[in-house]
Amino acid sequence: MKKLKLFLLLTLLCPLILTGCKEKTSEKQTKEPAQPREETSATVNYNELSVKELSVYALEKDAKAAYRLGQIYDYGLMGESQNYTESLKWYEAAADKNYGKACSALGYFYLNGCGVDRDFDTAKDYFTRAIKYGDEEGYVGYGRIILEQKEEENYHLAFLDFKEAAAVVLLDGVYYMGYMYQNGYGVTENINKAVFSYNLVLLNQTDAIEDRFAVNSSTTGLGIIYATGKLEKADGKKAIEYFESAAEDGFAPAQYYLGTMYLNGIATNRDYEEALNCFESAGEKDYAPALCQIGYMYFNGLGVDSDYEQAVYYQKLAAAQGYAPAQINLGFLYENGYGVEKNLQTALSYYRLANEQGYEGATEAIVRMMDTNR
Repeated sequence: MKKLKLFLLLTLLCPLILTGCKEKTSEKQTKEPAQPREETSATVNYNELSVKELSVYALEKDAKAAYRLGQIYDYGLMGESQNYTESLKWYEAAADKNYGKACSALGYFYLNGCGVDRDFDTAKDYFTRAIKYGDEEGYVGYGRIILEQKEEENYHLAFLDFKEAAAVVLLDGVYYMGYMYQNGYGVTENINKAVFSYNLVLLNQTDAIEDRFAVNSSTTGLGIIYATGKLEKADGKKAIEYFESAAEDGFAPAQYYLGTMYLNGIATNRDYEEALNCFESAGEKDYAPALCQIGYMYFNGLGVDSDYEQAVYYQKLAAAQGYAPAQINLGFLYENGYGVEKNLQTALSYYRLANEQGYEGATEAIVRMMDTNR
């Protein structure tokens, strides 16, 4: 039986997967003097307050309390369910008081489309305000927008933005410097500098919730470097240690890469059930590469009974996020009628979507289908 191609990706995704201005120059915003501290700020530990107590402070125009409430609903802390609408409300209340961290948080909401329509221009405006009011995270936001928009001609500007944030040891900035060095984005590829940046993040990590992304991303980045042997030689066992560390913290990319190690028996026994568990954990967070791999496993009956309809279902979940491997897989499924009614036009549409992203093999599939239809 013809098998779906396995897409083992050992390059870290940003989500992951971000500045929405092609005319952006290297000029930086001038910070305003720090805002006067509110009376409660010097004496209150906001992390120890209950939601009810924070609400009282926030309603009295305490920006830090409002920001903390935004975090609670943003990340689903203190027993509260994740609620982007509620989080947005409190972040906006803090931003209205010119609280820089809240401006950065709102920038990421618009950057990633969390509870709002994705809007790079609005995200950039908030990141600009964040810098203005003393939060260097705004520079990271600038750079991430450039990456998200795939403005390769401006990657060097993104690198400078990340460097600006890294200069004050802002962990997101340090991580992204490593990411740029690892992939050669806007700077000459330098794996040693990437490793240095990732390790610097780990050395300076704190328990702050906003640091978890940088810490887990750096840990996963180190795992990828050791898995691919880019530093010296491949060290699968060390890679697994790094992937496991971030996976235990619920980091979807690490769960995905750990799954690929089990799926392919790299530095461990091949274990399809464990691989599927890893992919499903990442898939619960809508991580497209993991959803694609779940579909692959259902198609080929790896760790589960072969089920073409389930294969189609998971490939569609991944393809809906613009994930090219899933798009080309769906083209194959529709072309051959696996789990769906055979439809060459739909297959061609999926191949074209993958081709628009420059995905290898998509052009060949399009040419093949055009020849078939002559």
